[in-house]
Amino acid sequence: MRSFQILGQSNYAISILLDCLTAIYPNDDILADIVANIPPEQNDSLAYDFATPGVQHRIWMPSEWRPVPDAPCLVGSIGKSRKAIVDFFEQKFHIGPGRYMHTIHPSAVVASTVKTGYGIHISPLSVVAPYAELGNFVVINRTASIGHHTVLGDFVTVNPGAHIAGVCHIGASAVIGAGATVIDRIRIGANTVVGAGSVVTRDLPSNAIAYGSPAKVVREIV
Repeated sequence: MRSFQILGQSNYAISILLDCLTAIYPNDDILADIVANIPPEQNDSLAYDFATPGVQHRIWMPSEWRPVPDAPCLVGSIGKSRKAIVDFFEQKFHIGPGRYMHTIHPSAVVASTVKTGYGIHISPLSVVAPYAELGNFVVINRTASIGHHTVLGDFVTVNPGAHIAGVCHIGASAVIGAGATVIDRIRIGANTVVGAGSVVTRDLPSNAIAYGSPAKVVREIV
């Protein structure tokens, strides 16, 4: 039996994470302790199922749970709540980034020269090219691709089908929308959101929302 601690409870993400774990460990039974960081009445994902064959799970509230020192941790979100979850469990339970494992689906292609931080999630059929650098808690969703020598800062989210070309730099907590394309040597600032289907042909500042082809800033994030 392999045991994992999933910190935070986004049921959308947990279904994906558990499916990924069963693909990584196809011959093992899995036990997942899922620890919420917010009260149930504030969690709009609870209506969605995440039960996965081969996985036993237990759900805890923080007041009832104590960390198991040797069990690897996963962030129970692949969306914008990741940083809040990581901060909550670091402050309350002193669980730092080094405790979080990667969940990289076996169908993803990740070059041997890629550098990674902690807690990376890479969904099925994605590609990360040589010498890319992925910061802590980066999420690369299904069928996305990251070009050679491209740097993704901490908590960057690359949504399904997005393509980031080579030698780009994407700032911390930026979001690249589904199906978007970022051409070579582009810099996108921290916390910036690129809309779905956009084509980014020039640098974008921090704290902005941009979309279109070519992508243009439509408003600042205050």
